[in-house]
Amino acid sequence: MSLPHCKDGLKCYRVNTEHVETYTHDEACASSEQKKRQHFDAECNRAKKSKTGCKTSTELQDKIKKAFLVDMPDDFYKFWEFCVSLNSDQPCDALQETVGLRLVGPYDILAGKFDKADPDSVNYLLHWRYFYDPPEFLTVVGGDEKSGFHIGYFRDDPKEMPSFVASNCAQETCEIKRMGETLFAAVRAHIQTKRISTKDKRKHDQLMELEKSLVAAAQSACIASDVKKPSAIAKDRYKRVVAKTFHKAGIVVSVDEKEVGYRPLGITDGQLKTLLADIRKCSNEKSVAKEDELQELITYVQFANDECDYGMGLELGMDLFCFGTGFEDKAANLLSMAYSLLARDEFATIAEVHSKNRSRPSLSQLEV
Repeated sequence: MSLPHCKDGLKCYRVNTEHVETYTHDEACASSEQKKRQHFDAECNRAKKSKTGCKTSTELQDKIKKAFLVDMPDDFYKFWEFCVSLNSDQPCDALQETVGLRLVGPYDILAGKFDKADPDSVNYLLHWRYFYDPPEFLTVVGGDEKSGFHIGYFRDDPKEMPSFVASNCAQETCEIKRMGETLFAAVRAHIQTKRISTKDKRKHDQLMELEKSLVAAAQSACIASDVKKPSAIAKDRYKRVVAKTFHKAGIVVSVDEKEVGYRPLGITDGQLKTLLADIRKCSNEKSVAKEDELQELITYVQFANDECDYGMGLELGMDLFCFGTGFEDKAANLLSMAYSLLARDEFATIAEVHSKNRSRPSLSQLEV
């Protein structure tokens, strides 16, 4: 016997299993975006809850993992659901008009943008990867094109969930700024910044309403949205940071009771920046002498690796990466070795791919 038709048809917002199994949804006159939404809802309803509690289909989760080499946290999927509630036809653009943000990166898989693409033609590891994004950083929200502002998850180990959500302005600096524990908290912080700076009352009220909706959605999903107080997890990570590096978000490696795992570079950040700047600008004769100094540091890293102090190579490799152009090969070699020794092979793969395809593209060029 055929099932009764849902009165809302393809515009139906209900995603619970009971509703989907009780009613049919007519596909006549469906727009492409509506079909994508229906496909996503069907996937969600067929899925069992994952270990993080998210109802997104395991098929989509596995597809994201295969594409970007990491698992996404529960708040990533809950934030998608929030944006769907704001704009079911164009979830990725739900925040564009109000706060100038757009869901990108792994969200493009949820939006179905690669459903018809040849898998071999898409390099997901470069998809929305900005110039200064280290392997630990994965962009999920794009913003201002002029400054290259974007938001992403930062994790110390590819096999772990993100440590926090941060931002970077790729056209201006390598600095990675922590924004919050979850994507809800990070976007809320951005909304608050916009709200404080605006003098337009109408815009101010719109931002207030958006923030209220975001907080309500976070509370409903039991996701933290507090932008002020760092959690116990954040405090614990701060204690385990062995070096801030040029991007200032820091690196974390395991250090045992005998302090094996990391040793300092023996040179300050300021001294290293000066050395790298001199290598970049000096004439050939002077440059050789400066390059010898850098090679000496790399030799020390090799000694450190032999004695299991893998964090030293990670620090130097990250600093060379963050300094910018001119040191891609050395940075890639150091990072690949460090990540491999730390059993972070996924990061080694990302570092290798990015070092060979590094540029300062505009947002439009970032889209694969």
